Amino acid sequence: MVYLRGMGPGCCGTVVALCGFAMALVTGEHRPAAQSPDPRIIEITARRFAFEPSQIDATVGERLQLVVRSADGVHGLEIKKLKIKKEVPRGGEPVTIDFTPTIEGSFPILCSEYCGNGHTDMTGTLVVRATENATR
Repeated sequence: MVYLRGMGPGCCGTVVALCGFAMALVTGEHRPAAQSPDPRIIEITARRFAFEPSQIDATVGERLQLVVRSADGVHGLEIKKLKIKKEVPRGGEPVTIDFTPTIEGSFPILCSEYCGNGHTDMTGTLVVRATENATR
């Protein structure tokens, strides 16, 4: 084994890693970063008669955690196609919904608890796109 001046045996891994990084820069090759083990947290406020934000953008396979709070009365959050349905109590107590979308598309988000005359207008959209690697 040959050591560079000032480098001991513990530096070999660093040198190899740097060489690999430099090679990727020269050739243009790269590997996608591993998906984070933690979900992306999205804070949602339900209020008469809207969800804020009204649109959630995600990718197939992305772990999501919706943290939903009511700003006024009892509401619900439902995404029928993904079989998600949770009641959101009054008082601001958070409701957590963990899921990973497995199909792409545009999915309506509905209030599943009657909350007044504007109830049917209380909608949002989950937009799930294919992963970048799947489109190549």
